[in-house]
Amino acid sequence: MRHVVLLVVLAVVLNAQFTWWVVYSLRENTVRLALERQLMVEELRRAAVALTMRLQALEASVPPGLLPLPRAPFTSVVVLPGSFEQPRWEAREGGLALRLPRPGGLVAELFLPQETIARWVEEEAPGAVLLPPGTPRPREGEVVPLGSSFAGYALTPDRERWAVATVRYQRRVLMVVTEGVFFWLGMAAVVGLLWRMLRQESVLEQQRQNFISAVTHELKTPIAGIRLALETVLSGRAQGASQELFLRNALGDAERLQNLVEKILDLSRFASGVHRLHIELEDLSQLVEEELAAALPRAEARGIAVEADIAPGVMVPHDGEGIAIILSNLLENAFKYAAAENPQVRVRLWVEGGQAILEVADNGIGIPREELSKIFGVFYRGGDEVARRTPGTGIGLFVAQEIAKAHGGKLVAESEGPGKGARFRLLLPGAAQVDREGELGYDEANGEVSHGS
Repeated sequence: MRHVVLLVVLAVVLNAQFTWWVVYSLRENTVRLALERQLMVEELRRAAVALTMRLQALEASVPPGLLPLPRAPFTSVVVLPGSFEQPRWEAREGGLALRLPRPGGLVAELFLPQETIARWVEEEAPGAVLLPPGTPRPREGEVVPLGSSFAGYALTPDRERWAVATVRYQRRVLMVVTEGVFFWLGMAAVVGLLWRMLRQESVLEQQRQNFISAVTHELKTPIAGIRLALETVLSGRAQGASQELFLRNALGDAERLQNLVEKILDLSRFASGVHRLHIELEDLSQLVEEELAAALPRAEARGIAVEADIAPGVMVPHDGEGIAIILSNLLENAFKYAAAENPQVRVRLWVEGGQAILEVADNGIGIPREELSKIFGVFYRGGDEVARRTPGTGIGLFVAQEIAKAHGGKLVAESEGPGKGARFRLLLPGAAQVDREGELGYDEANGEVSHGS
């Protein structure tokens, strides 16, 4: 329990740390995008200042008072009537016009083509886009006016560069979010796994407690019976037939203790894999008949009618001790859970599809469908109150299932529900039935039984 708590605490700490990292990374990427865009805008502002200085220098290069001649970068000079005091730049289609006052009420207008302005922009801010007056402004990206001298001209960052910065930002955000999603999914899986482990550990602990309680009860009852019988005999209060009866009861309780100890030893041997099976080709029919004959006195003492249908000469590779343990556990369960009125148990053995099928069925309390897959768990006891009141340790079916798996077979349980009885089937591979005319052969390489001529 302690290590599970530590893992939960560690998971919470890691989740908090990673959440902080995701938030910090998203914020850092947002700031980074803003800085990249601001850097592009600052480059445009610097270029705007440089272009304004170029215009001022160009204006200063024109001789005052004289009618100027068309020289680069101007492409034409037009003299018009008019008067004003200060030179100024005005927008014209395809460029800018520098209007200069001249003596005699004249105005000299020098035309600067837009291509020249675009070349200046490329020199000062490579990749920047020149926007003439009246041009629709783009939806994305900042727009930097070139100042009053340029009469409405403006600059905007290179759209490809702006888009690349945006795409890089989106990719970084997507990477952070994806890592966050995968981490949180992983953390959710870990938390779910820890929760499942915690529940399984809790259930297992409860089953262990039930097992200890059941074993304690199973031990106390025969010990108390043996002690009572011995004390009665030793005190001299029982003589003759009465004394023999007490001693036989004590012997029965001793056998009960022995059976319990053997079950616990079987659990230790087969669950840990210490016990090695000695599988040989033998007559399973004879083994079943012997075990059934040994169990009949217990059935008769409880008033249980036992019906047997054992096919003769069923030969199958098996470990005699292991199969005897399985059959003993199945019969004991059938006897314990058979119906209170007119209890019946049916034992069948036959061969089908190369498998020996051993079936033990009763007409007792049955098994709920949702518990059919659980009853083979170690220490498991059914949730039905009647089943819980019935003496038992919850290890018999687990041991039986482990032995069946070691044989390459399986043990299955079937029931139509509470009150409708239960049926257990042991399936062992490599089986055949001996007839009166043929001799039995066994192919060890293939694990198959066949008849010789």
